[in-house]
Amino acid sequence: MKRLSLGIAAIAFLVALLAGLGSSSFAQETDNPFNGSWKLDTSTIRYDGPSFSVDVTPAGFTVTRMGTALPAVVCDNQPHDTSGGYTSTCVKSKAGYLITNAKDGKTTSKVTLTVSKTTLTRRQDFTPSDDAPYSITVTSKRVSGGPGLAGEWKQVDVQESMVDPMTIAIHGDSIDFKETDQSKPSTIKLDGTALQMPGGGTIAVRLADPHTLKVVYSGADGKVRRENTFALSLDGKTISETDFTPDPGPSTETMLLHKI
Repeated sequence: MKRLSLGIAAIAFLVALLAGLGSSSFAQETDNPFNGSWKLDTSTIRYDGPSFSVDVTPAGFTVTRMGTALPAVVCDNQPHDTSGGYTSTCVKSKAGYLITNAKDGKTTSKVTLTVSKTTLTRRQDFTPSDDAPYSITVTSKRVSGGPGLAGEWKQVDVQESMVDPMTIAIHGDSIDFKETDQSKPSTIKLDGTALQMPGGGTIAVRLADPHTLKVVYSGADGKVRRENTFALSLDGKTISETDFTPDPGPSTETMLLHKI
């Protein structure tokens, strides 16, 4: 569950992997065990998300994770400046909150927070300029506190609307890669250089061994946002994916993809 494209580093590992498979680029593309289309088995998704607390005030609310308070959300139906030139407008409703994020006057996403006695559902609908719209829904269970949004919560499930097959095609010194939540592949050089992403931040990937891809996503500030591991089975039929998000909101998500 990614929202970014992959690039693969460590050419030496790749050369070793492809040695003896034939000199033509066609042989390399068809014989590389990672190449092909991979379908996500949604029944195998397991998510262990972070805990967080919410302090509600008459003006809005503040989320705190691992002792670090995020910028306060002001709910007065007026746009407020956030980072990176974005604005955020929050409106309180009977069911929860609606937050609209925009940049240069154009809506980039809408966040709907729906609160019950035991469950908090956060659905974010994205409208990227360079890709198809998609949504991510995170479900949290109440640990303590209340009423409403106030209290301590733990994330227990995450779902995405776009789950197309993941595709990989290694050819020469580059790779065509499409995540399960992307509409088209990205072509990336295999030189180990971090790739600048359209929405900010970078991605760097290395082939740890012939059956393991290591992926690191970093923000515009250079801090690691997520570390993904793609482990190919010995028979080449499945990929086990493990996504780890570090502090201040540590989480682990695992899933299985089958070759099709």
